[in-house]
Formats: sequence, structure tokens, C-alpha cells
Amino acid sequence: MDQTVREGQGMATISRVPSSYVCHTILKASSSLAAKELISRIKSKIHGNLTHGNFTQGQLTLFVRSEHVVVKKLEPGRCEAQETVSKYKGTYKWLLTNPTDTAQTRCIKNRHENATRLCSISINTGKSQWEKPKLKQCKLLQGLPDKIVDLANITISDENVDDVAEHVLNLINESPTLDEEETKIIVSKVSDISRCDEISMNLTQIILQIINALLGKQNNSASDLHEVRNEILRIIERAGHKMEFSGRTANLTAARLALAVLRVDHAFEGMAFGIRSLEEGADPEIYLGEAPLGRILASIYLPKSLRERIPLSNLHTILFNFFGQTSLFKTGSVTKALSTFVVSASVSDTAIENLAEPVVITLQHVEGNQNYDQVHCAFWDLEGNNGQGGWNSSGCKVKETNVNHTICQCDHLTHFGVLMDLSRSAMDAVNERILVLITYIGCGISSIFLGVAIVTYIAFHKLRKDHPSKILINLCTALLMLNLTFLVNAWSSAFQEVGLCVTAAVALHYFLLVSLTWMGLEGVHMYLSLVRVFNIYVPNYILKFCLVGWGIPGIMVAVTLSVKKDLYGTLSSTTPFCWIKDDSTFYTSVVAYFCLIFLMNLSMFCTVLVQLNSMNSQSRKTRRKTILRDLKGTTSLTFLLGLTWGFAFFAWGPVRILFLYLFAIFNTLQGFLIFVFYCLMKESVREQWRIHLCCGWLRLDNSSDGDSRCGLHVGYKQERLKKTFQEKLLTPSLKSTATSSTLKSLGSGQCTLSEISFPNGERNLGCLPLHSRKIDSTEATCVALGDASPSRLKACVHVYEGSFLAEKVRIEAPSELSTCKPGGLFD
Repeated sequence: MDQTVREGQGMATISRVPSSYVCHTILKASSSLAAKELISRIKSKIHGNLTHGNFTQGQLTLFVRSEHVVVKKLEPGRCEAQETVSKYKGTYKWLLTNPTDTAQTRCIKNRHENATRLCSISINTGKSQWEKPKLKQCKLLQGLPDKIVDLANITISDENVDDVAEHVLNLINESPTLDEEETKIIVSKVSDISRCDEISMNLTQIILQIINALLGKQNNSASDLHEVRNEILRIIERAGHKMEFSGRTANLTAARLALAVLRVDHAFEGMAFGIRSLEEGADPEIYLGEAPLGRILASIYLPKSLRERIPLSNLHTILFNFFGQTSLFKTGSVTKALSTFVVSASVSDTAIENLAEPVVITLQHVEGNQNYDQVHCAFWDLEGNNGQGGWNSSGCKVKETNVNHTICQCDHLTHFGVLMDLSRSAMDAVNERILVLITYIGCGISSIFLGVAIVTYIAFHKLRKDHPSKILINLCTALLMLNLTFLVNAWSSAFQEVGLCVTAAVALHYFLLVSLTWMGLEGVHMYLSLVRVFNIYVPNYILKFCLVGWGIPGIMVAVTLSVKKDLYGTLSSTTPFCWIKDDSTFYTSVVAYFCLIFLMNLSMFCTVLVQLNSMNSQSRKTRRKTILRDLKGTTSLTFLLGLTWGFAFFAWGPVRILFLYLFAIFNTLQGFLIFVFYCLMKESVREQWRIHLCCGWLRLDNSSDGDSRCGLHVGYKQERLKKTFQEKLLTPSLKSTATSSTLKSLGSGQCTLSEISFPNGERNLGCLPLHSRKIDSTEATCVALGDASPSRLKACVHVYEGSFLAEKVRIEAPSELSTCKPGGLFD
């Protein structure tokens, strides 16, 4: 009913919602008055107390009329004699007992103590009834095992729960350490204890002491806890909410654990729980009050609006926990580590999520945050990491952080902590936006030019007739798909469709591995071409490369999906990007694989440099002329082999931002730079463009193509040969004796004795013996100087490589060798 009241010039509206409540009370009264007179006096006394407003609290007021109070005489009778059987403590007989009296009998095992049982009156029927026997003081008929492993055979019930709990605590304290099997048995027994119907404050205190001792007796930190840590958290929560206590609040502490319970009622105006101090050897000092706390060791403040989310029709409790020992929450992440203690809050039988007014958590850094590393507010997700639990930042954000404290705001209740980013990926918003912009622009540019490079090599047969060009086509295709999947990834996550996001993450993972694999295959091919050279004929060479380059990444992604599809998805609500969510999977399938490919290609790159430096020395004048050519070759190899990905190893410490910029620029532009070095700066590609794409005076006649202008010669001039070798060695069109051959033997025989002159003035006499070797089902002729020194012979082998591996090599011979029989080096 609404009633309007005028007060001065203002108007006030008072809303009264009619409700009825029934309260039953049993009174035991002794008086000489007649029953009727005694009932009348009791009724008058109760009504007088109620009308004085003793039941007004907040906005709730009870109005009780005289006729609402009913008092009547009960005749409950006595509790009959009875016998109870306890499996663990024996059989006990209870004599005839008056209502509200407590019967006693001697314990069977320890006769100096008594078992008790109350004869109460039922509030519903008004008749006498026996309560459950209290056998806590009586000892068990059979003792408990002296070994932790033997506890597995013990069944826990309300009769023996206190004895088992105390015994488990004693066994843990007597044990120097606990192995994994013992830890699991203890957690299993404590879990059974927490499921009993009656959980007293004393029993809850013992449970806290057991868990505290358990955490301190591990062989190897938290190595044995990863399978039981979630159950330990559930045990504490279950026991805390079931704990029996009087009053509105209750507090319990162990050495590095604390628990506080609050009953929720209409007077809830917000609540703050905190730990003021934590000293070795002393229990934590608890603070519990309605006012928000300052920056103490750890605190959590629940807003007043939380009352609207808790149904008051039942008796609900709010449970606060503090964990000063954080081994339960260690995940083994190499990039993020817990830097604070952990606090939690939960409401019995109610999940609290999506709060309009956030929960405020203040946590002190255990060792300080001296370098101002980025911190993340996170909660412990019991379902994360394949059910083993893990940190999750969803719904939490950092409100404020400094060297000593971090203040978090979260929209739900659970276990909260602050993670410090060990990779120091903290970055101001400006640099982050610039890097994102660079990444998207670079990927877009590379995608365009990779497409041009692929079309060029596929369209012109002369460019793709050798194996290195085919490998280059596959690498460009992989990089193109990687760039495209990256560009559409953020767009996919914006739809918030789980299936679409998983698909985008799987595609990105696959094409990243494919790109890395083809970079590695480029290195393998260079090793076969430059180091092994002879006796390495491989049938179906490109087919096998394709099976490796496209197949192995597919197998790795398929295995990851078969383990658990949920490993892929949106990283967090604040990071709309579909990728691998699990850290261990990311480091195993991406980081480790990248390190393997990078180290292999770095070794190949160094091998190429050694090969170049091992050639015969030149004069300073000649050396200066080849500096730019060598620089171009080594630079092109750097991008072809993906060595710029190594900038990620240096993105650490004070130079971190610089190397992140270098990493973003060079890696997103890798496709564009490959186009520059292997299309734009390559003479054969430019010739094909001029032949087929140009017109007028820019058009190059097909008859001028290098193949038709290349003649047959025997012998060489060293300067011309070295220049040709160096130019062709560092191009992607290399062919090796392991892969292909365009040589055709025109016969074999012995050359006449001749004198060969070199540009540096050296002279050498000898025959040119001809050696025949089967390469790719084709007879090829191997040329070497018969009486040359080892260094000269090595140069001849390199000449042999360059002569048929390069696209066009013109070998000029002195006229003295014109009498040699056919059988030299051919295109």
C-alpha cells in the first residue's frame, strides 16, 4: 500500500509492501501459576516487547498485533530409551530422558570420557525427539594407519571425521616431504572430509592447517600439485561455506592461509576483506569491515550493489580467502609469473558475474616492480589448461599500478592475482598503435608483390625450369597465404563466432609453420648445392620437398587439434585476435620449431660466407670492386632464409622497442624484399619482362635471349669465372648436382698437353682429364686440372658448379686449347 505524507513544503512517498512471517519459539517455564494464567502473562510480555520496535532493522519493520501472538501448552513427552550402533566407536545405550535434557554414557575405548545425546522438542510437532549422538570425545575402536599411503582404505563419515582429520595433520607434520602419490591421497581424504554434513569451525581450522602443511612439504615446489590444485581450492570453498558458526562473521587463519565468512542480510552495505601483515611464524592479520581499505598487503572490496545479485530468500554466505603461499597457482609460463599473493571471494550456491559496479582488488608486489614491467590483473580459471587451471584476464583490468601495488577491477568473483610479464612486453599505447599499423601496411605491401613474383615465375617457363625457382615459388606462396590469413584474422574475431575464430587461428598457425618450413628447405637446398655437390642424386626432388614443406605443418596442426580444439580461439576480451591460447602449445609448436629452422638457416648462411672467403685471393683493387656485389648477395640470402626473424631474440631490456620495430618492418616486408632481389634486380627476370611485356624500343627480341648467345668453350679466365660464380651463387636460380643437370656429354677423352694462363700471371701445365658422372639420368662431364694444387683443384670444382648451375655462363678459352677434343662445360 502506498501512503503519501506532507512534511512542510515537501512530499514524501513511503512504500509499504505487506508480508507475513511466522516465528515458532519453544519456552520452558516453571511457575506455581495455573496454566491459563501463565499463558496469558507470556502472551502479554511477548506483545509488549514487539510493539516497542525491537524488530526494526534498516527499512524492515515488523508490526505485530495482540491477536497475532499465540501461546499454547505443549506436552512433548520424554525420549524413549534407545540403542545406537557406531561402526567406528561401538554401540551405546541411551536411557529414558526428559525433554531438553542431555543423556550421557561412558565411552567404550576411553572410559574416562562421555558420549552425549540431547533430547530436544520438535519445532514442527511439539514432541520430544533424540538428536544425533555426540561421540567426538570417544576414541575409535581401531587405530588409524601410521602411513599416509594406507589412508586410501579409510572410509570417512560424520562419526570419525574429526579423528581422521587430526590424524592426517599429524602424519603430514611427521613426514619430511610428500611425494606425488601421498599428496593425491591426502587431498582425496580431505575432500571427503569437506563433504561431511557437519563442518565445525574446529574442523575447518584443521583443514586449513592440513592444506598449509601440504603446500610446505612438496619435493619440488609445485611440481606435484598441478593435478590436485583445483580440488584443493574447491575443498577450502566447500568447507568455508558449510562451516557452522555463531554471529554474523567468523575468521580462521593458518601460517600462510586466511579465511573469513560473512552472512549476507538486508543490511549489506559492501564489505572489505584484507590482510594487514604476513610474518614468518605468525598467522596473517585479518581485517574485515565495510569501508574500503588502503594499500595493505592484499585486499578485496565487494560493492554494495552485490546485494542485488544475492537472493535473500535463503541464508547465503560470502567467503573470503587469502593465499600467502602461491605454489598452487604456478603454471610454468616462461613469459608471465605471479608477482603478488592471491585473494578470492565467492558467494554460496551463486555465481557472480557481469557486475555493473566492479570488485576492487588491491595487491602488493611481493618483490616490487622495479622495472615497471607490464602487469596483468587475472583470475584463476578452474576450467583452463585442459581442466588443470590457469590464469585468465577476461573481465579484469588494471586501474592503477606502481612499484609497490597494483589495483585491479573485475566484474566477477573468484581467485585474483597480478601477473608480471617476464618478457617485458609492456608498451605504451602510441608505440603499440604504430607497430600494429606497420604490421598491417607491411603485410599488405608484401601480399601484392608476392603475388607479382608468383605470377612472373609461373608465367615464364624459362624462369621456373630449374629446381631453385620452384622452391622459390612455394616459399612465396606460403608467405602470401600467411600475410592474407593475418590480415583477415582481426576481421574474423570481430564476429565473435567460436567456429570462425578457431578456423582463422588454425589457418594462421598452419601457414606460419609452412612459411618457416620452406625457409628451412631453402637452406637445405643450398647445403646440397654448395657443400655436398657430388654423389647426392635424389629422385623426385621437388615432389619430396613439397611433401615436407606442406605436409609436416599439416601434421603438427592436426595433432594440436586432435588434443583439444579449445587450444585455439580469441586470446582475451581485450585482444580481439584469434590464435593459440595455451602457452605450452605455443612454445612447443611455434617457438621451438622456429628456433630449429632459424639455427639451421643461420648455419647455412655462415657456410656460404666461408665458401666465398675460401676462394683464391684477389688484389685490393679487384676486391673493392666486388664489395657491393657480395653485399647484395648476402643481403638477399638474409631475407630468403628468414634470418630477420632473429630480431625477436633481441627484443628484451632497454633495446626492446627498437628491435620490435626492426622485427615488424623487416618481417612484414619480407615478401616485398624477396621480390626486389629475385625479380627486380635479377637480369633473367628483367629480360623476360622486356621480351613479353614491353613494346617499342624497350622490347627485347627473343633471339637475344642468353641461351642462344651462349657458346661452347673449354678453359677459363679466372677473373671472369670468379665474378660469374659469385653472382650466380647467391641467386635463387641455383641448381645443384643433387637436383638437376642441363649438361649433356659430347664424349670423353683426354685433352692434349696444354698451357693455361691465369689473369694473375700464374701458369699451369697439364692435361684436362675428363670424368663422367651420372647426374639425374644424364651423362655429364666433370673437368679438373690434372696437376693443379689443392686450392686450384677446389677452384676448378667451383667452376664446374658455376658453369652448369648458373643460367648463362660463358667460358673463354685461350687458343692453345683449340686442339682439345670436345667434352667440356655446357649449358
